[in-house]
Amino acid sequence: MTPGTLFFDRHFRFHDGEEGQKFLIALGTAHGVTIVVKTTSQARRFRNDSGCQAEHRFPNFHLVKGCCCLPKPTWVCLDEYYEFKDSELLQRHFSGDINRRGALPDPITIELMECALRSDDISPRQNNIVQTALDAFRAAPAENQ
Repeated sequence: MTPGTLFFDRHFRFHDGEEGQKFLIALGTAHGVTIVVKTTSQARRFRNDSGCQAEHRFPNFHLVKGCCCLPKPTWVCLDEYYEFKDSELLQRHFSGDINRRGALPDPITIELMECALRSDDISPRQNNIVQTALDAFRAAPAENQ
């Protein structure tokens, strides 16, 4: 899945086992695994500074209203990373559980990926997948950037 892809999961399973509806953003894919992060429009834990807040108590990336296809100010949570097998994403897409809702602009996608790589909460394996995807994204033809 292309980095910066925004999709909606009707039955997202959180790390604590709870299930709910959630907007997710893809950070990169390698070896049949896609790394995604969840978003929230609930500002109570976050600052309103735009962009990367990797050093915050709750690492995040703030997407201000109007910067992309999201209707509200949104915080991308960089304290939890989720892995999806590509086959699972495809199956859930065809079943209607996951729907693509748009994509972040390329410059914001690059900033988000760089910010995620600065988070203490990303595992070495996830870091490798995101870094590989970032390198490929930067090397893409100019019309994608």
